[in-house]
Amino acid sequence: MTTTRKIGIGLSILGALMFLTAASLFTYRGSINPIVSKIGMYSFMLWLPAIILGVILIAVGKRRREVAGRPK
Repeated sequence: MTTTRKIGIGLSILGALMFLTAASLFTYRGSINPIVSKIGMYSFMLWLPAIILGVILIAVGKRRREVAGRPK
């Protein structure tokens, strides 16, 4: 497994965790720390680009491995 593919998998997992964090903070009812509110806002804005970038890196890592002549 190439380093690019590992980074892609990690970034995809991070994007999914960002979505779960944003969803939980979006549905929270009560007073909330302004810093936590900002974290939730940025998580909600950036979860989809993180997943898309992760999938692209996984595909590039797979392609790089096939071009190098190493089979799956």
